[in-house]
Amino acid sequence: MFSFITTTISALCLALTTSAAPTEAGVQAAASQTGDITWYNTGLGACGQTNNDSELVAAVSHSLYDREHPCGRKIRINYQGRSLVVTVVDRCQACAEDDVDLSPTAFENVIGPLGIGRVTASWDWA
Repeated sequence: MFSFITTTISALCLALTTSAAPTEAGVQAAASQTGDITWYNTGLGACGQTNNDSELVAAVSHSLYDREHPCGRKIRINYQGRSLVVTVVDRCQACAEDDVDLSPTAFENVIGPLGIGRVTASWDWA
């Protein structure tokens, strides 16, 4: 009987250890991406809502949008020691996989004047 209890406890411990692995893998999957950060004039977005240029919103690449369906998800943009969290509200047809298009206000808050136009920066899901 003691052997049965020991075996059962060992099996439970192994199951708990194994089930923890996906959580660790999930943390690794949340690594930062690097892409071009640009800005666009907002309006009716692919997520079905109308936004304005003063909101802290973003559009992600068409490939990422189509694969992840990220409407309402938060992204943290990191650039030269500054960071800003924005909400995904749109799909960027001209963006490469890891590019992000920001509203004018979001771009000015984390990157700088709109005249900069395009920079390379990192981002991750917030």
